[in-house]
This record gives sequence, structure tokens and C-alpha cells, in this order.
Amino acid sequence: MHNIFIGRQPIIDLNGHIYGYELLFRQSLDNYAAPISCNTQATCRVLVNALNNFGSRKLLGKHFGFINIDHTFFNTPLFNAIPAEKFVLEILENTFVDDSFISNVKNLKDQGYSFALDDMDLSEEMFERFEPLLEYLSYVKIDLFSASKEKIVKKINLFEPYKKIKLLAEKVETIEDYEYYKKLGFAYFQGYFYEKPTVFSQKKFDPSHRVLLEVIALIDANADIKELEGKLLNCPNLIINLLKYINSVEIGVREPISSLRHAMSLLGRQSLKQWILLFLYADATGPMFSEPILLSALFRGKMMSCIASCTTSSMQDEAFLTGLISLFDVMFGMPMKEVLSGINLDDSILSALIDNDGRLWEMLSLVISIEEEKFSNLQESMTKLGLDEDKLNAMATESYNWSNDFYEEHFAE
Repeated sequence: MHNIFIGRQPIIDLNGHIYGYELLFRQSLDNYAAPISCNTQATCRVLVNALNNFGSRKLLGKHFGFINIDHTFFNTPLFNAIPAEKFVLEILENTFVDDSFISNVKNLKDQGYSFALDDMDLSEEMFERFEPLLEYLSYVKIDLFSASKEKIVKKINLFEPYKKIKLLAEKVETIEDYEYYKKLGFAYFQGYFYEKPTVFSQKKFDPSHRVLLEVIALIDANADIKELEGKLLNCPNLIINLLKYINSVEIGVREPISSLRHAMSLLGRQSLKQWILLFLYADATGPMFSEPILLSALFRGKMMSCIASCTTSSMQDEAFLTGLISLFDVMFGMPMKEVLSGINLDDSILSALIDNDGRLWEMLSLVISIEEEKFSNLQESMTKLGLDEDKLNAMATESYNWSNDFYEEHFAE
């Protein structure tokens, strides 16, 4: 896996939950912008090595993985090592389709594999070229950058005879696009559109969320534990989840908990603060997009903590907290400065989140570049932070794994 960076992009379902991830394989520093999908044998080798080294769960959690293939895919026996129940094979738009390729797809379909067609532009040429494969496909991905809304509306009925095909909108950039294509009959949506702030002026703080932000402010002000307890008693849902968390495998408290004050003492102030922030994400976002937003926040926090441990170890706690709350503006639908106005945060955190400046901002910017596939921005950020691609890849994999596991244990229904 040397010199290959593995990233992922979420695929969201109609309920705003994560359905799967497209796994992205990129060349190292000399060619971050170029995918290695031009040779899917190489992609296959990288994926199989990744599965052998740390397993699909660390990359995907409980979700599906979509990987690119073309006509060279069947030239290597390695594809047999890719588990059919976990991966969707995504046929690239430049694939050479002949009788042999169609036969191979049919055979693997019969063995339980699922197939998608990538980057459908709805042109007559592309539809005719891939028409022999449509009966074997489970998904067709339509690129919103290459097919206009008018074209999609006009030609979407081409897929009506193929009842098993689910349409997936690729390169979705806004919530408005998500809602528009949802109404058109699309079932899945790919991109980080749910991380984009919506209209700020229309949303107000829920009173219970304001109380939690006040608790965080009290923790930062080193308030007496009795005062913290009194404030938290106004949040019964948080207390229930807090007690469950303290009794979880991760914390492993063996002694009986006698009071809320006792529970807070066992957890500690900083851990309590982080838990409240996570509870806010899960509660404030509601059912729509709560899973992807919380997973992104967890990934950002863990990834920034890993970066800090390799560069400026004294900032690990600040780095984790910065990543964790970096989506507060999205969650509350308010400008970041307004959301953070009631919280006594370190100046370095405020500088990162409000002014986009400082060491923590450099770390956060790098993590966001990974999320959004802005690989051309990575080299400069990595140089500033003293990182190489092998370290970055290892930290990203660790962070994917940790965020998946943490979410499954504490937030999954």
C-alpha cells in the first residue's frame, strides 16, 4: 500500500442515513489528483492488501463499499478475494464492453455480486454501449456535473423497464439538490452536501441545547460540580445516555453509580465536555443526516488528535475538540461565531473555527481536504505539518475505524 492514499466518500439514502462509501484510491504526493482507477488491477491489489491488513470494517463500518472496475478487472484472480456481501463493483464509464465482459458480469451477478454503472451522462452513445449490461445492474450513478437537470428529467424514464436498478445522484453539492433529485425518484445521493450550512437566519436554539452549551461554559470556567449537577438535571435525556456511556465497555466502571455527581466525577470534566458535544450532535440534528454529520465530526476530531500527536502533542485535546465542534454551524443552522458565543473556548480553537487561522486551522483544513477529495491541497498542508503520506494514510484508517466503532457502540439504534 506504499504511496497509495485510501479515501472514501459517503453515499446517503432517502432517510439521510449512510448507505455506503465509494472508496477512493489516489497516487502519492507527485500525483494526488489522479485516481489509479485507470488500472483497476492496481486498484484491486490495493484493496485486497487493505482488507488483509486491517479489514473492511475499519474502512466501512457496517456499510457497503463501492469500488471502481473496468474491463481489466477480470484479468486478475484477486477479485475473488473481494467479499460479495460487502462491496459493490462500479463499472467505469470508459470500460470496453464486449461479450466476454458481459459474460463475466453475469457470472459474478449469479454468485451474489452487485454492480453499479459509474458516471452515466445519459447520452445516446453511452446508453447504447451499456444497455446490454443494464439487466445485471443494481445501481446507475448519474453525474450531476455532466447531465443537466433538464436532460435528467427528459431521459430518466430510460431506466423504467429495469425495475431492479436504483438511481444514484453523484456530485450532489447542496441540500436543495438532494431534495430535488429525491422527488425525481433517485434513491441514493453521493457527496458531503449535508455538511454545507443552510440559511442561517431561520433557525433558533432549542432551549435544551442552550442549557447544554451553558454546561460546557461552566466546565470551561471550572465551576463547582454541584453547580454543574444542578444545570444537568434540566436534561434528563442526556443523563440517561451519560449513565449508559459510563457503564459501556469503553469506560468500564465497575462500582455502582450512586448519583449524577458521582457519575460526573468518574468521567472527569474534559470527557464530560466531549460527551455533551457528541450528544448535541446526535440530538440537535434530528433524524435527517444525524448519522453522517456525527460520523464526520467524530472522524475530524480523531484525525486532528492523531495529527497533533505526531506534530504538536501538547495540543491533542484542543485538536480533538476543534474537529468535534467544526460542524456546529451546520448542526445548529447558525454562523459559527454566534454558536460559540456562549462557550469559553481557548483562543486557538476560536481562531481556527471563526477566523480560519492558526495551527489548528491547518490541521482542520487538511482533514477537510481529505473529506472533499481536494488532494491537490494536501501536499502544502502536509509539508507545513511535517507529515508524509504513509503517516497520513495510517492516521486516516485509524480515525475511520475509531469513528465507526464509537458511533456503533454509543449512537446506533
